[in-house]
Amino acid sequence: MSIDVLMPVITAAGDEAVVTAWFVDEGQPCTEGLLIAEVQAEKVADEVNALSQGYIVNRVAIGDPVAQGNPICQIVDSIEQPTPAAAPATEAPPQTVVASPAAKRLARESGVDLSGISGSGPEGRITEEDVRSAAQPARPAMGGLRAVIARNMRRSHVETAPVTLFSTVSLGELPPSNLTATIVKVVAETLADHPHLNGHRDGDLFIPAGTAQVAVAIQTEEGLVAPVVRDAAARPVEEVARAIRELAERAGSKTLTPADYDEATFTVSNLGGYGIDGFTPIINLPQVAILGVGAARPTPVFDRDGHVAIGYQMVLSLTFDHAFVDGAPAAAFLQQVAAALAG
Repeated sequence: MSIDVLMPVITAAGDEAVVTAWFVDEGQPCTEGLLIAEVQAEKVADEVNALSQGYIVNRVAIGDPVAQGNPICQIVDSIEQPTPAAAPATEAPPQTVVASPAAKRLARESGVDLSGISGSGPEGRITEEDVRSAAQPARPAMGGLRAVIARNMRRSHVETAPVTLFSTVSLGELPPSNLTATIVKVVAETLADHPHLNGHRDGDLFIPAGTAQVAVAIQTEEGLVAPVVRDAAARPVEEVARAIRELAERAGSKTLTPADYDEATFTVSNLGGYGIDGFTPIINLPQVAILGVGAARPTPVFDRDGHVAIGYQMVLSLTFDHAFVDGAPAAAFLQQVAAALAG
């Protein structure tokens, strides 16, 4: 009898995740409840324990994407370990390499072994181009979590009709000390007046949310994560800032859980700290909009008396899915956010 050990559903069934570590080798015994693997999806880590006593077989490779809810290995009652018979030694026949003189000369100069090349010329003849291709270093393939993130980014770009609106916001003589927290709170408050942007899509259906739950994009060594700052509209800015710092620390230590991502209805991504003015953020599915935040820069402005003064300005970039939201309502949301930040 065999039991399938499934990839846990960390984000959503069918989404891809990867095994990051195996703690029991192929064919080795396990006991019920034993930790056998660590897995991750979108930087959320989870552990997998053995469902019964037995032997671990058919493990998936570390870093290979697996749909959540699908098997990552099996546990069997017993395992056969036959001793393979030694094969009689045979002398391999000499290999004849057919290559053009130019290809042979290039192979000598490049240090390429012609016996390992499959020729593309007539009757398998090795050409100069074959040698050049063999001499090029192999490019590492994208894999593991980076590959999962890449597929999700491409999926968002393919499955949405993204449009980005830009707005320059005046912040006065000095920007707020907790700028990201201030923006998150303002966005959460403004979404209450714009329910068509506050929620998530389910196929061709938009499901509005009762309360805005704003996610914040946080960069880690392994990639981007977007945990939720809960109920930001009802919390003081200082408390929102503290929540963002705590989420950033947990993201860096890989201790975020699926609950930290649940029920996100909108995302804020701030690249201002990198000196970026404006950009086109990619929608975080299944949401329908994301707000990009640029750098707050000192800029010459006219004060109320018509004199030139220094004020701070920044660019906001709202990307929305035009399949669910029209341009005018999206512009109205961005306008209201900008007005609230300008005070």
